[in-house]
Amino acid sequence: MNDRDEALRALLQRAAPGPLDRELKRDLWPAMRRRLERPSVHIPWGDWALAATLLLCLFLFPATIPVLLYLL
Repeated sequence: MNDRDEALRALLQRAAPGPLDRELKRDLWPAMRRRLERPSVHIPWGDWALAATLLLCLFLFPATIPVLLYLL
């Protein structure tokens, strides 16, 4: 069992040599602030109407589902 432990320890030391650096290289808050201040995605009302029409057609005519899956 001890030989296994030594072999595993050697493999781990080869995979990750040296101590791990747990400190951040830079401050993450400015990037987060820029991301929060970015404008949100606007989806036009026509796209919502098209999606609602598609869902309504699929609900009313469920036999078209395999046809749509085939076409995808």
